[in-house]
Amino acid sequence: MSLNPGAGSLRERLDIDFALTSAGLGVWELDPISMQILWDDRCRELFGLAKDNYLPYEKAIAFIHPDDVAQVDEAVHWAFQQESGGLYDITFRTLGADDGKLRWVRFMGKSYFNEIGKVQRFGGVAHDVTRDMESLQRQQAAQKQILDSFEVSPVGIALIDRHELTFQQVNTFYGELVGRTPDQIVGKPLSKALPEIIGQGFDLLLQQVLDTGIPFIAKEVAVRLLRKGVLETIYVDLTYQPQYQLGTQNITGVLVIATDVTEQVLSRKKIEAREAQLRDIIATAPAAMGLFVGRDLIIEMPNQAFIDIVGKGPDIVGKPLREVMPELENQPFLQILDNVYTSKVMFQSDASQVNIVQHGVMTNNFYNITYTPLLNEKGDVYAILDIAIDVSETIRSQQRLKEAQYKLAEAVELAELATWDIDFTTRQLQYSERLRQWSGFEPDEELTIDQGYWVIDKADHQAIRIAMDKARDPAGDGLFDSEYTLFSKKTGQRRVIHAQGKIKRDENGNAVSISGTAQDITLHRETQMALELLVQKRTEELEATNEELTSSYENLAQTNEHLIRSNESLEQFAYIASHDLQEPLRKVQQFSNLIDRRFRPVLGDDARLIDRIQESAQRMSALITDLLAFSKISNGKVSPQEVNLSGVLEQAIDNLSVAIEETKAVIEVAELTRVQGDARQLEQLFQNLLSNSIKFSSKDQNGAVTTPHIRVGYELMQASELSWISGWTPTHACYHRITIQDNGIGFEEKYADRIFGVFQRLHGKNEFSGTGVGLAICQKVALNHGGFIRALGELGKGATFYVYLPAYQ
Repeated sequence: MSLNPGAGSLRERLDIDFALTSAGLGVWELDPISMQILWDDRCRELFGLAKDNYLPYEKAIAFIHPDDVAQVDEAVHWAFQQESGGLYDITFRTLGADDGKLRWVRFMGKSYFNEIGKVQRFGGVAHDVTRDMESLQRQQAAQKQILDSFEVSPVGIALIDRHELTFQQVNTFYGELVGRTPDQIVGKPLSKALPEIIGQGFDLLLQQVLDTGIPFIAKEVAVRLLRKGVLETIYVDLTYQPQYQLGTQNITGVLVIATDVTEQVLSRKKIEAREAQLRDIIATAPAAMGLFVGRDLIIEMPNQAFIDIVGKGPDIVGKPLREVMPELENQPFLQILDNVYTSKVMFQSDASQVNIVQHGVMTNNFYNITYTPLLNEKGDVYAILDIAIDVSETIRSQQRLKEAQYKLAEAVELAELATWDIDFTTRQLQYSERLRQWSGFEPDEELTIDQGYWVIDKADHQAIRIAMDKARDPAGDGLFDSEYTLFSKKTGQRRVIHAQGKIKRDENGNAVSISGTAQDITLHRETQMALELLVQKRTEELEATNEELTSSYENLAQTNEHLIRSNESLEQFAYIASHDLQEPLRKVQQFSNLIDRRFRPVLGDDARLIDRIQESAQRMSALITDLLAFSKISNGKVSPQEVNLSGVLEQAIDNLSVAIEETKAVIEVAELTRVQGDARQLEQLFQNLLSNSIKFSSKDQNGAVTTPHIRVGYELMQASELSWISGWTPTHACYHRITIQDNGIGFEEKYADRIFGVFQRLHGKNEFSGTGVGLAICQKVALNHGGFIRALGELGKGATFYVYLPAYQ
């Protein structure tokens, strides 16, 4: 391939842009066949030639420094080899052919090959790098000076040769750093001088610096070293600086500079550990916490509770508060935060309503808020710590409590109840409007306990004081329950009042006050009294009739007829009265259940008052129900039919299966007979007797309830064997005797007849449930069948009931 020797033809081929000249780049080309060099004026100047832009390669070689000729020639021949890719890049010195000036120059270019792999063109650019090389030489000189003086340096310094990463020099401090003396290191490869360091990646980093010429700089690098026979971890600031052959770009080694920062790192890690612990505390704190940094209130370090309150997801860090929560613009909090920034004064607020769009939904919650300014070393605010505690549930509970109190007051009003409170410390008495009307007190009149007694019948004072003392007793349940007569001091109208209350105590258990309700039960008591008077009247009439029996048989028949009508009227009255009493009772139960469902969670201890109302209503319902049952038994006519007592008893036991299972009661039953009678009434008789035996279970020495054990026996008896029973005269020749014996609490023998009376109880209603009608029903059933029941008992040793039924032939 031949070249046109003219400069103009060269520019026609290589004049890419005026920028080449502006950048100080010269253009050259070497003919691979003729080995003639063609270059522009800039390249010629690099060789110090006044002329000759076109000269042979051999002549150009003569203007290169003798020490660099071999590498230049080698680089040219290598660029002519196809495996080189044609790349050519060499830095060398020229001698200055005409001006005698030494220059450092860098020639770069590329060979282009034809289809058979022969070079058909070779050219490129060149520029003066004298200043760069002189700078490099100065740097190397400075490094040499460092190497010469690094023995006294407090920094670990070592020079590692390219060949097998061999230590050429180390200073004393480097030896101390790695736990060796310099003579144990110098002249040895890294793998032998510091074998424990292999595998930690430092040999690879050194090789990377040697290959790329790019320094490696890292802070606080962890290194595991064997020092004084112990493998320990130290931390160093590490620099790997490539070292060049003087006057060339050839890297010969690496200068290692290591500064021991172990103490600083460990100290910082301790601080970081404490900070991490603090961050963990903040992150897991139930209170929402976060920083608002700068006047723009940039959100930093929000914990999860804070993120949840903001309700915009986790990507809020680094964003301004106004951007994250634009809904705050029309609320006072942004202005308050700005004031805190300006004034440096902490802001606190309890139960502040904050309107926040959480996950796209506007919420109106309440928070206890604290904005604390954080000051830098100059005393200026750089951030505000926001602590927010969600008290929405508490505030809403208070609101619900107020609403519940309002509704409770409505319910109390609807149920026609009155309320009262007594402060034992001040002896002040608070009456509701209804109770003031009943008592005749003015609406704004201040009342004391003594004034409360003025309008109560003196006959009831002692009973009220006893009930109040019992409620105030620390060993008691704190419940007050009393009935008394109240009169109005204005009108004199008298009412029968049923009052209930609950004691409130201080932290020492002392009674400080009592609150309760009062109910006007005048109508109920009047009805009860009317019923009792009617019973008394009918009884007196019966007694008068019995006296007249001795005078004449006709009067006896007439009296008997009158007595039957009277008893029927009495039973009918009891039946109707019991039905009529159910209606107001159901209303009390309905309203108390309504109050209980709606307000129990917010009433606290006062919920016990509802329990008392419900318990009283349930007892009244049970009384009325049992009264109705007794009335039905009294009115019931027995149509004699053959009844299998064993089947009747089995059905009664089945009816009590739940109670039997709960108490694990054991019932032993003998084979019973057949009788003439009413199966339903006899079933009720057995059920009531068995229920009594299960209910009145005894207790052991530890107060634990013992398992009920009941025996049911049978025998046929002659009337002559029964003549000694008081209060009953047998009228048949033979009787079936069914015995029901238990191991319960028993009773004193003197109460054997009393227990069969209506509403007769030997125990308090809080000790054992019941109305006192059950045994009266049993006796009535036995009488309906021409029989009788008697009871024997011994306190603490159980009871035995004997049922006598006629044995018809």
